[in-house]
Parts: sequence; structure tokens; C-alpha cells
Amino acid sequence: MYRLSEPFDYLNDKTYANNEPEAFWDEVAKKLIKWDKMYDKVYSGDEMYPDWFKGGELNTCYNVLDRQVQNPLKRDQDALIYECPYLKKTVKLTYYQLYEKVCEFSRVLLNLNISKNDNVLIYMANTLEPLIAMLSCARIGATHCTIFDGYSVKSLIDRIETITPKLIITTNYGILNDEIITFTPNLKDAIEQSTFKPSNVITLFRNDITSESDLKKVKDIPTIPNTLSWYDEIKKFKENNQSPFYEYVPVESSHPLYIIYTSGTTGNSKAVVRSNGSHMVCLNYFNRYISENNQSTTLLTTSSVGWVSFHGFLYGMLSFGSTFVMYEGGIIKNKHIEVDLWNTIEKHKVTHALSLASAIRYLIKTDPEGTILRSKYDLSNLKEIWIGGEPIEESISEYIEQKLKIKSTRGYGQTEIGITYLYCFGHINIPYYATGLPSIFIRPSIFSDDGKELGVNEIGEIAFKLPMPPSFATTFYKNDEKFKQLFSKFPGYYNPGDLGFKDENGFYTIVSRSDDQIKISGNKVQLNTIETSILKHPSVLECCSIGINDPTCYSVPIALLVLKQQQQQQQDQSTRQIDLNKLHSEINNIITQDIASLAVLRKIVIVNQLPKTKTGKIPRPIISKFLNDSNFLLPDNISNVEIFYEIKELYTKIN
Repeated sequence: MYRLSEPFDYLNDKTYANNEPEAFWDEVAKKLIKWDKMYDKVYSGDEMYPDWFKGGELNTCYNVLDRQVQNPLKRDQDALIYECPYLKKTVKLTYYQLYEKVCEFSRVLLNLNISKNDNVLIYMANTLEPLIAMLSCARIGATHCTIFDGYSVKSLIDRIETITPKLIITTNYGILNDEIITFTPNLKDAIEQSTFKPSNVITLFRNDITSESDLKKVKDIPTIPNTLSWYDEIKKFKENNQSPFYEYVPVESSHPLYIIYTSGTTGNSKAVVRSNGSHMVCLNYFNRYISENNQSTTLLTTSSVGWVSFHGFLYGMLSFGSTFVMYEGGIIKNKHIEVDLWNTIEKHKVTHALSLASAIRYLIKTDPEGTILRSKYDLSNLKEIWIGGEPIEESISEYIEQKLKIKSTRGYGQTEIGITYLYCFGHINIPYYATGLPSIFIRPSIFSDDGKELGVNEIGEIAFKLPMPPSFATTFYKNDEKFKQLFSKFPGYYNPGDLGFKDENGFYTIVSRSDDQIKISGNKVQLNTIETSILKHPSVLECCSIGINDPTCYSVPIALLVLKQQQQQQQDQSTRQIDLNKLHSEINNIITQDIASLAVLRKIVIVNQLPKTKTGKIPRPIISKFLNDSNFLLPDNISNVEIFYEIKELYTKIN
């Protein structure tokens, strides 16, 4: 008879979940979750539309917050830490302080007649308030949808008309990469132009700017007509002798907790729906083995509140009684990578840090032995650096472990799945080249284009046997036909759109997105393998390879390169041109040695930064379409649109 392992044992729990899935998830749900009404059945429905924990009722906010407050050892522990290096500002909230603020804002929501059947759109910066708003929505049973900063008016209109929120919560400004970004001007225009009008808007009027130049920027930010003030609404209910909402609203297990938009690296974003019961059960379990059952974990993430990883860590780490460190400002600029990020890790004794691969690539180029970083900062508390969001080269893991002397943990997930589906489990020695092992109840196979299951070390499309774990999306909001397409290519399987392979020891490696490959004279070449070769050149800091249409070869690869600072600052343009010709030749020699001569770069384009989505990912298919098709329109999930036009101008000149 199987039982959940204690402490966590991957092979035990994997075997248990695969052989007796209903018994496994039943034990997890009863052990880790407080149910207001016990479910009637663990699993029902069908493979594409499973109904997990049918008949059960619970409250997510209670499970992640109240249970910690009721624990005398936890209530006065830091739950959330906010850090903004640009503002030189730190704010800490204990579990009890967070509980009080959530109960206060829950009362505000109830006074505005927000209920469990309503959607609430949260369009805010990376501050503590959106987290409070999310937890408050969960407390009263409303469904929240948190979106990224900097959206265009068109994109905001689309979300407002799709989500139809009864309430929108926003702020006047935020900080992103040493810049003040405004929220209310675009939202004001979007509401005016939208066919749907929210009943109310709440604005958090921030006043934490101190420099004179920045004060001028925020002084006359347009406000939304008839907006309510975050602080005034809290003050109002207190003046009316109302108490915070210390109760909570139990909801059905299948009731939507949140709607979240995908990153949209291949095109338009999709609105993923995630339910309360299955989300809580799966996330509790997943964080149990991520943290290796250690409640003293302090996790830092630089991700945005609009990312699924942020949602997962917020709900997951709080439910586990850990400390969650959030970061406003971003780390794209070099000074943040070099100073602020590591200073924050030292300051708050961070044990686990979720980082972008670009931050480590920067260190590899500027501090190849890791001696500068280790001499400047006390990183003795940092046990693991997690790298995710994209396939990464072996050199990143090697650098973290061999030079920084910190455990490197790789993972690969997806908004639709809700958890990391491949992961490096702490007690298993996983080679650097591999992305990891399948998470519990993730059952992958590798398929060819024609649906044939492939063998060891054969690259193909990775797909997962249905049903998926309880964390999986229940649908795409108001677009179920698009949701069904996820299961159409390989019947009985979910296709995430990733290429990968399995080695002889059962370790899986993600090679790229399935559309991040090009066909050169009939041969398929993965773009990330070209990029891995490019990054071996000492002058290259960051790169992106894409396919350009070619009448003879079908496609040919080119590369966008960000060079090391000293390379970019060549004084003489003619000398630089000669250097770039030499650079092009040297890179192609590396590609020829590593891959084949057919994969050599037709052109290289030197840029100051790479195009990114609002989730920090490089949208290779979008870049390719933009350069190949003069009529292609950029989607709204791009964070630096101007870079696309700079690249097109540079490419046109060299072409």
C-alpha cells in the first residue's frame, strides 16, 4: 500500500500518483487542505475536463493566511517583504499584519457589492497592494485577474471587454527599470473607449517619490473620473464603525480563483482560468517538495505580479508558512543585476532566489570566476538559485554551482499547467544538460510530427498523458474552442508546444519551443542550439537567433547580438565594422564545429537590447514574422516595441 513520503521521496510519490492517482490526490487534499465541506469524489468528469474534488467547498485565503495566523509560531513571522532599490524602500508585513490588511480590504470589496460571481481586474505595479487585493478577492470568493504594467490602450480594452470586471483596481504610477511608468492615463482612455464599463474603479494614489525630477513626472498624472481612493475607502468603513471582514466565504472547489493571461511569446495571449480547490491542493503539494519541507524558506522573485510564477509562489509559499520577497524595479539594467539584486538577497537572508537566465549570463561575462560577487556580498544563506522560463545552456548551471558555490535548480513550466512540469529535485543528482524530471503526475512522451512515439535521445514534441494534474487550467476564458486545440494534435495527450528529448536515465531536456526551429534546405535546426554556440564567443553577452525567409534554402538563420560593454564602446566606427566582420566569421566557425555549416549565420545585427515580452521572454516567432512580413502587426504583450523598429532598420541597412 502506497503512502505519501515523509520526508519527500520523488520515486515513492511518483509511483504512488501514477498507479493510484485518486488515492494519491485524496491523501494530499485531506492532509494539506482545510475543507469547509468535504468533497464527494476526488476525480470525475473526463480527461480533457476533469472535475477534481467535486462537491467540496473551501476558501483559498483561509488556507494560505488564516491558518498561519492561528499558529503562534507563525503569526509574527514575516510573510511578505517588499523591496524597491530605486526608491530605497523596504516594507515588511508579518502574517498577522497581512491578515489585518486583507480583512480590511475585503470589507471594502463587500461594501462595493463585490461577490463570488464577480470578476475584479487588478492593474497595478509590483507593490504589496495587488497582493492584498488578490487575497481579498479570494477571501470573499471573487475571481481576480492581475495584468502586467505598461499595457497599451488597445490591450486594456481587450481585457476589460473579455473579463467584464465589476471593479478595476489600479495605481497612479510604478517603477520599472529606473523609470516611472504611469497606469491611469491608458486605463482612463481604455475605459472611455470600451463597450463595457466597470461599476467602480479604485486607485492607489502612491506618494512615495522623493526626488524633485520624479515628483514633476507624477505631479499631473491624469486620474480616472469618479475613481475611489484605496486609502479613503478603508478610512470610510472605519469611520462608519464597521469592522474588517474576519469571516470568509467558502466556495465550490471548481469555482474560479483567478484568470491569468499567458505570456504570448508566439502571438496573442490566452486567458487561463484556474479553480480554487484543485489549485490549492496541487500548489500546496508542489511547494512542499520545492522547499524540501522547510518552513524557514525565504524566497525572492523578481517576476511581475502578472506572471503565473508570481501567483504560484504567493499562494504556495504563504500556504507553507514561508517568507516571500517581492521586488519592484526589474533587473534588466546592468546596475540592478550587479548591485541591487544581490544586495537584496544579502539584506533579507534569502534562501531561494528565482532569477532570469540573462542575469547569470551577465555575470558569466563580467565576473567569469564569480570572485567579485562572492567578495562583495554575503550569500551564505542562499541555498538555491532557480532558473526558469526558458531553456538554458549548461554553462549557466555550471557557473552557479562551480563558481558561485550555490545549488542550481532548473525548472520548466507553463501558465496553462500552473506548476513547473520539469524540475530538478534536490535529492536526485541531475546532469547540467537536462532540464529535470517530470513533476508528480506529469506523464510525458516524445512524439514525431506524424504522432509516432520516439525513443531515447530522439528530439520531438513533448506531450503529457491526460488527465493533467489538478493545477491545470479548466478552460480559456470565453474561448473554449481554443482550449480544445491543446489536445487535438496527439489524442489523449496535452501538447504544450515544446521540443525535447529523454535520455537513457529518464532525464528530460527542453530544447526549444516547437516553433523555435527553422528548416534549412530540408534540415530542421533548433534555434537555441545555434544560440548556445553563439554564446561561446567571449564578446557576446546575449543573443537571439531567428529564421529569415530564403527562396533557395527556405529559411536561413540570422542573429541579434548584445555585445559586452567594452565591445559596444568601440571608438572608431570603421574599426568596429572590421571587428564585426571578424566577429561574424568567428561565430560561424563555432557554429560549424558545434552543429554544421548549414547552420551558419547569414547576418548578424548588433543591438543594445533584445526584444522581450512583458514576461521577460524573447519572442522569436514574433521577431521573425516582423522581419519577414511587412504587414505583420506586433501584439500588445511586447514590452519594448521601439526595439523592433530599430532592428528592422538595422537589418534593412545590412541587407
